[in-house]
Amino acid sequence: MIAQHPSYSKKFILTIVIPIISFWTVLFLLGYPIPSIDDLFFTGAAINLAKGGELTNPLLEAWNSTLVSGKFYLQPPFHSYTLAAWLKIAGVSTTSLRLFQYLCYNLFSLSCALLLRFYGFPRITALCTTVFFAAWQCNPNFFYSPGFRQDALGMAYLAFGLWLLTKDNWWRYFLGFTFLESAVFTSPVIAAYAASFGFAIVLINFIYRKQQKSNAKQYLLVRLSALLGGTALTLMLLLLCINFELQVFIRDFLYHASFRRNSPIFIMTITQGFGPILWLPTYILFILFAVGIFKKRYLIPLDKKMLFIALTLGIILNIYLYSGAILFGFFFCWMGIAAIILLGKWPYKIKMFICLVATLIYLTSQSINFVALFGRESLPASHYKEIKEYVLANPNKKYAIDSVAARFVFDYKLPKNVIDWNFMMPAPASGPSSIKDKPSNVTGIVSRFLVGNFVTDAQVDYPRIELLGRKFNSLPKKPFELIVIP
Repeated sequence: MIAQHPSYSKKFILTIVIPIISFWTVLFLLGYPIPSIDDLFFTGAAINLAKGGELTNPLLEAWNSTLVSGKFYLQPPFHSYTLAAWLKIAGVSTTSLRLFQYLCYNLFSLSCALLLRFYGFPRITALCTTVFFAAWQCNPNFFYSPGFRQDALGMAYLAFGLWLLTKDNWWRYFLGFTFLESAVFTSPVIAAYAASFGFAIVLINFIYRKQQKSNAKQYLLVRLSALLGGTALTLMLLLLCINFELQVFIRDFLYHASFRRNSPIFIMTITQGFGPILWLPTYILFILFAVGIFKKRYLIPLDKKMLFIALTLGIILNIYLYSGAILFGFFFCWMGIAAIILLGKWPYKIKMFICLVATLIYLTSQSINFVALFGRESLPASHYKEIKEYVLANPNKKYAIDSVAARFVFDYKLPKNVIDWNFMMPAPASGPSSIKDKPSNVTGIVSRFLVGNFVTDAQVDYPRIELLGRKFNSLPKKPFELIVIP
């Protein structure tokens, strides 16, 4: 049987919608997302647009000199323009940037909840999905925090577009395909999931219509026209965003894409260092469930079987297209694991055992993040005030800052003479690995942890987290402590 369209009850609002919004609101009030190394890279162009400038990121001074266009064509432009429109309304500040992420989180979670409800998944599946998404997007570990990256907006577009496709009519298909393609032009790796899930949902709808003995040829032609219409609109928006400089955009985009590493990094990540503890068990558990589903495939409803196949194909495509984006695949693995467990019809004791094992594996995968959360110390506002006063007293200096300084010192109201420390070197290099790499006319305002960890000859140390009698050498106790490097 194919799932029918459900009615959205008050119970759904009380048990799903309100808890999801409340959950994200609490995280927002707690200051999430925390800074990320990539924050200035992904927000600079949007801030410049919001101030009336072009699609350029002036913070990437060294990288811009290596581009054909000099514009921010390193990524598709939909995130920059969407964020710029929001900043034009809400103003440029840390709070407005965090609020934008908060809205993306809610749109993703609520769209997922509607999608999962449509296909008859238990209500708790939507809550589990939200928790997994929060562990990714609001990660308390400075190493893994996505911060203000474009992924949250891309995932929101993806989930909303997939939900639109569940209603089998031309307008919903047109809008659904438009949002799916917009998700790809926001975060390209999402193409893996947009293609697999989009095709699966359309195929489910087609099979259902075929059961109703509809005219298959006419049905396909109408849906194809919706796809073509959505594609035409999306491409037109893309061309408008890049001022019809398609050839230049493709050249710069592919230049940036060439820096990315493929499949070997995935194998290295899950098998080396802490990988066998943090990552590998999740993929083993997912594979075990996949084998179980294959063996019981004749007992599983067609729609859920096809959705799981789409999920698996999406993860495989993700690894093939850009294995460095491992957190995408990790999230979707747990989304699939939770759905299978909650739908499984095992005896009570067996189901409880499976839940316990899965919970232990998940908590173990988050162990370093828990250490980062509970061992982290905040700094008083006076620490950042002193640095701000130093900048005000020396307005003519050129500064290289990171996302910590941008947030806590400048509140994203950045002076004109500022560049991004983490992308100060010409592409494909990023931040300096030696103090000698810093130009003499540039003053650095950077996280002590970043300098101590990545600048080999800086002779800067930083306090490590100590918890339960153990010292964690890779985790800073004060990740947001700043130093000034003349």
